[in-house]
Amino acid sequence: MRPYNVEIFTQDFEMVGNTNVNEITYKEDYLSSDGNTVTVLALPGVKKQDYIRISRGSEEYAGIVTEIGYGTDKSKKLQTISYKPLMELLNTDVLFDVDLQGQGSMEQFICDRIKEMFIINEDEMQNIKGLSVSASTATKDWSLHITPSDKGGHYNIVNLIDSVIIPAMEKYSILVKTKLDIQNREVQISVGRAAAGIITIESDLPNIIKKSVTIKQVSADVNKLIIYDAENYANTRIYYLHPDLGYDTKDRDRIVPVVCEMQAVSHEEGSSFESAAISAAHNKFANLSYSNLIELTMMNGDALVKPEELEFGQVADIISDGESYRSILTGRERGKNTKLVFGTVRLDLTKILRRQENG
Repeated sequence: MRPYNVEIFTQDFEMVGNTNVNEITYKEDYLSSDGNTVTVLALPGVKKQDYIRISRGSEEYAGIVTEIGYGTDKSKKLQTISYKPLMELLNTDVLFDVDLQGQGSMEQFICDRIKEMFIINEDEMQNIKGLSVSASTATKDWSLHITPSDKGGHYNIVNLIDSVIIPAMEKYSILVKTKLDIQNREVQISVGRAAAGIITIESDLPNIIKKSVTIKQVSADVNKLIIYDAENYANTRIYYLHPDLGYDTKDRDRIVPVVCEMQAVSHEEGSSFESAAISAAHNKFANLSYSNLIELTMMNGDALVKPEELEFGQVADIISDGESYRSILTGRERGKNTKLVFGTVRLDLTKILRRQENG
């Protein structure tokens, strides 16, 4: 088996050094800021924020160096390089104009936020050299249900990844993909919808080496939301979550036992309590249809599932023990085998997920 080539470049795309490793394990989670490590013979001059590219044939991974550690093995000086996916370049707060929701396309909105923060920013030191961004699809009539902050007019400050990029994938299957193009001295970002359609995966077939299916128990979570108008507590709206994970104000087809939560919402002058209540209910109950964690391990290059061809945001019906579960691809791990991670639930409570409440 050919070794992996490990290359380090400055943010000016100048090579710092390169070496080889025999094996790597690579994990990427669209919902979290998890990183990876690779241990190599020490390369002089490696710094935080350098680019790293690991490749073997058509297999390629790129990221941002976050930490460098040193050690020795049989008198050889070793270096452990920690790195995160290139998406971390976009981990920043943005000023979100809530009135822009529904205008133009969701993809172009994301592109514009990236441009204003990292390409045409008035602070030239903040701009990322060689960064380019383009939209490949155009999703109209979009909304992330982000509301203005108190006394914020029609603005709110939100994290670009937490509150925009991840919800765009969950709600519209819009992906933000990155590519490190050293030859052209570019970091290319493309924004567009994932492949259309729903695939079916039979998890009980012999090609699935290992599986784990965790379904979130909706009955144990909030299923009744009472929303008060902070300006006048006599105004209320009650939303009910139903067994099919839909939600509305109709008192029918209820989940028991009832788990109730209360919220008070504010709304700016000119907007209605009803619209603020709708947004609060969306923040509480939206995306529960993917509230599961399904992990499937298979051989690299599996001919049935074809894991290398699947993109984050791919919706799948996964058949397990005669039951069908709809989920969405949100993570992968590749080493001696490939593990695909579906769903928006994570069991490791110590992991810092990017998922946050909008606004």
